[in-house]
Amino acid sequence: MNSPRAIGRYQMQALLGSGAMGEVYRAYDPVIDRPVAIKLLRPELIVGGESDHLLGRFRREARAAGRRFHPNIVAIWDFGDDNGTPFLVMEFVEGRNLDQMLKASGPLDPMHSVAIMTQVLRALGFAHESGIVHRDVKPSNIIVLPSGQVKVADFGIARIDASDFTIVGDLLGTPAYMAPEQLAGAPVDHRTDLFAAAVILFEIMTGVKPFRGKSITEIISHMEKRGPEDIRTLNAAVPDALKRVITKSLAFDPAHRFSDAASFAQALSEAVPTPPIDPKVLEAPTLKGPAPEAARGIADTKPGASDRASMPPELLRDIERDLAAFIGPMASIAVRRALRETNDLLSIYEILCNQVVSPKDRAEFLARGRLRAAVFLKPLSSSPPKPEKMVKLEADRSIKSPAPASILAIESDLTRHIGPIARLLVRRELEKFESLSKFCLTLAAHIPDERERRTFLKLHGAE
Repeated sequence: MNSPRAIGRYQMQALLGSGAMGEVYRAYDPVIDRPVAIKLLRPELIVGGESDHLLGRFRREARAAGRRFHPNIVAIWDFGDDNGTPFLVMEFVEGRNLDQMLKASGPLDPMHSVAIMTQVLRALGFAHESGIVHRDVKPSNIIVLPSGQVKVADFGIARIDASDFTIVGDLLGTPAYMAPEQLAGAPVDHRTDLFAAAVILFEIMTGVKPFRGKSITEIISHMEKRGPEDIRTLNAAVPDALKRVITKSLAFDPAHRFSDAASFAQALSEAVPTPPIDPKVLEAPTLKGPAPEAARGIADTKPGASDRASMPPELLRDIERDLAAFIGPMASIAVRRALRETNDLLSIYEILCNQVVSPKDRAEFLARGRLRAAVFLKPLSSSPPKPEKMVKLEADRSIKSPAPASILAIESDLTRHIGPIARLLVRRELEKFESLSKFCLTLAAHIPDERERRTFLKLHGAE
């Protein structure tokens, strides 16, 4: 499909992705003055004598989907066809899908995973109550916003069956996430979506899918005879209660799964309690604080004061990023809650460390907080640092054996910029370690973005 310059009144800007059903573009709506996402249905799917029937059905389903709004579903704002090519105009969502998150950061911890899946199940439950089965629930259709809010996409074409299309053998859905009845071509219902959600939950906690095989036949055989792989063998942090919930949700027989999305979500919350999500927090705009120099009074501000948002926005983003390395996008909500209690930087890290499950990770997070405080408070001092402090700083930069907590913090921070290869680079550079400054400079050279590179160097005392 050639990239169009315009569809209707919408100005096409960039291709965001493509799949079996069509392509998704970022576009601009000049009438409303806002960015939108546009999905074009592949023209080869609608050729032949049934094209008018399919177009009519597409319009009906798009209109029906556009009348339903839910905070965890990507909204549909418009639809139409351009020279016979149907398109949907959707809410443009700034965030990363689960597929991108897994590739960038690897498996997530159980609490974070359950927090995401609970929101997915809310979206699915809402759709199921309206008689809509998604049929193609997969990581790339689940988008996590910086706030921690989750959006499920592609409901606008959920009820268009594969049998409607003219391409023989084309499956609506992604085989790796399909329930056995869907793979076998049998009738599907809402429990098919719940099976796909369980596959995703298993995958985001382990990095692999629960059923693996060389063919669809072999995968179906595993589903029926063996069941899912032992999730606790793949991730020991998964509690037994959560393992039991996932095993039930992946049952071969739909009758043995959870009866609906609400009961599935309830079982997850009982197995792994997660902090409740405040809808007001999710809808709140990004905190806007005054210039950095106004933050000198942060440590002196009493808890409960109305000026909690006086912390510089860039520092808030750094705190969220530090916490997100351990708990994911829920970090944004946790930081805002911590700000309700205190404005002292170190106290914020001490409050937030309770969100980190592993003692080792908690220690690393607190060490990172101390580094942040050292960097942040240094330029705010009205008097020059004492000579002995300067000497100590230089000594720290030339120390031969960096502290393990510092190495962990550097490795974790670098991973967020360049992915899992960071661990290999850190180990390699440690073998020829000369000074902390040179060590960080060498690692920073692998960060492509100049601004992120400077932030990395500043945070780790190499600038």
